[in-house]
Amino acid sequence: MLSTSVAPTISFVTYYRHYPDTPTSLDRIRFFARSVQELSKQHGLESEVVIVERQPGVLAGTVEPLGARIIPYPKTQFLGHLAFNVGVKHATGEYIVVSSRDSLFNSELMRFLASGNLKPHTLYRIDRRDVKELERYPDSVSELLRYCSDNTQRINGIWDAYLPGKRWARPAVSFLMRVLFFPYQVPHTNACGDFTLMHRDDWRRIRGYPQVISAGLHLDSFAIYSAIFSGVRQVVLRDPMRLYHVDHPRTEPAPSQNIIECLKLMRFAKRPMILNDESWGDDIA
Repeated sequence: MLSTSVAPTISFVTYYRHYPDTPTSLDRIRFFARSVQELSKQHGLESEVVIVERQPGVLAGTVEPLGARIIPYPKTQFLGHLAFNVGVKHATGEYIVVSSRDSLFNSELMRFLASGNLKPHTLYRIDRRDVKELERYPDSVSELLRYCSDNTQRINGIWDAYLPGKRWARPAVSFLMRVLFFPYQVPHTNACGDFTLMHRDDWRRIRGYPQVISAGLHLDSFAIYSAIFSGVRQVVLRDPMRLYHVDHPRTEPAPSQNIIECLKLMRFAKRPMILNDESWGDDIA
């Protein structure tokens, strides 16, 4: 938990857009802030929670008492990847993890984040575990962690999603992907919008997510490609470290064809593509 005299080691950045017709909308963001703060305190991690809010005032008195820092979104058109940029640019931690309000970090993952073993010029990724939707959130973080452990439906690995207790086994695809990206690592882009952790200097080097007025699908992959092709080493965190994502009703955005073409170009040229100028995360048109 962030103290008044010590700068945070890690900033946990997310965004929030309130859905009045969704019963768990506020519960999810409350649990995100609460779980980070409780587990940070448990493991001695100096952290901060940065939430970029679409409707300023909704979260007042809700997550601020937990120590979260609320940043009002500066413009009328709300897009998740642009909100992430605002949060990353305002974060004060040495390391910054971008995550979703539906995510929950288990104790082993938080223990690693507090271990002092994080390194700059390194991209940290993890498989996301999808959990059955909740009708009502429990009273404690420990109860929610137990629920997630018992109700995991799907695991989003580096190659594809697979069932708990099974292993994804298509060695030919794995081999072809390694050939395609050689001499670089294969980017772990599956569900990467829920956990992308880098040193603040590496976030600044790639200038966050492309500031395009477009659906967010694959824009998180763009940041992963940019980091890896700029020479950042990728480390995939393994079990027993876990990232859970509690399912909820949602509409998947259509991918931007322009972004898909940019990913192909980066893969072909094996070079990062930086689309933003120095004002990224500051002023959104």
